[in-house]
Amino acid sequence: MGKQKVLSSKFNMSLGYIPVIISIILCEFIIQDIAIYIGTGVGLLFSIYMLQRKGSHVPPIILYCTTGMLLLLTITSFFSTDYCSEAMFPLTLEISAIIPPFVIFLNRKRFLNYHAAQTHKCCKQFFAQGAEAAIVSARVLLLFGFLHFLIISLTIFFGHPLSNTTRYVLFRIVPPSVFILSILFNQFGIYYFNKVMKHTVFIPIVTTKGDVIGKAIASEVINRKNEYINPVIRITVAAHGMLFLLPRPQCCMFEKGKTDLLMESYLLYGETLEQGIKRVLLNTLPTASLQDLHFNFMYHFENEATNRLIYLFTLDLDDDSILCNKKFKGGKLWTFQQIEHNLHRNFFSSCFEHEYEQIKEIIYTREKYKES
Repeated sequence: MGKQKVLSSKFNMSLGYIPVIISIILCEFIIQDIAIYIGTGVGLLFSIYMLQRKGSHVPPIILYCTTGMLLLLTITSFFSTDYCSEAMFPLTLEISAIIPPFVIFLNRKRFLNYHAAQTHKCCKQFFAQGAEAAIVSARVLLLFGFLHFLIISLTIFFGHPLSNTTRYVLFRIVPPSVFILSILFNQFGIYYFNKVMKHTVFIPIVTTKGDVIGKAIASEVINRKNEYINPVIRITVAAHGMLFLLPRPQCCMFEKGKTDLLMESYLLYGETLEQGIKRVLLNTLPTASLQDLHFNFMYHFENEATNRLIYLFTLDLDDDSILCNKKFKGGKLWTFQQIEHNLHRNFFSSCFEHEYEQIKEIIYTREKYKES
């Protein structure tokens, strides 16, 4: 909970180069015109399939560009039989396939803004992400393409005349390798990103009613303080009509050192309230029973340091021996009289002072009910 796989292979836009790879490889075994027709056919089939898909999806922008380029070459082959020599065919396809991504990369801001503007339309929620993925794919292809052309230039400059083996490697082996490496590099990037994000905790962004409207990385929640509302679970531990309180850890970003409730935690993204309280209770008091846990109330708390939607619970303990734990340094049971003597003296946390009267009323009512 709170951790998730973020990207799938759908965001590897370099897979759109597969029709070009097919054409380049096939030209080693059949005539180049047929190789182009087959590559174009593959591209058209995949493009039509993607266009006919219903619902929200990531648009394969690079696939459309590649298919369009192959379609132009197919049309050209009908009017000219010698538009490209057989020896230079793979390199010609490489250069032709690089042109659309190069144009996208040069106009990336305008390209991204255009697709971002489409996200509000039906079934186009992922167009902005698709545009970003296409720009990343274009950048990777341009990098490998630049290295290829640099190697060609240096080889011609220092090794002229070129041997047949060198020509074969540079002009027939390397072109498809550029596209294959682009696919592998992008896929590795997605894998690595998902591996990193697997260990990244997300906190939901909610409304004052508790409706989830987004998410944020936990570290951003701490740094941005009260920029948006985040849900927080707080659990009051009560025993024999007293409250167990202890100083907040020094590592806390919010009111460290002030005396507060024993348990507090952000609700994680994708986690239900029930799952959240089980996690908090298991981490702090694993032997405590969930049956003794009661929901009190929910309220919105905001100041200059934090912005929270707090879910307050009470844990009633008949046996307070489980509170004798070295981890609870400075913790003890407080009577209401002791608490009230220290209220409004900057001793307790602001959340606790806000909750105190209602907590007192709840505990008092329950103790009175037990006596009867």
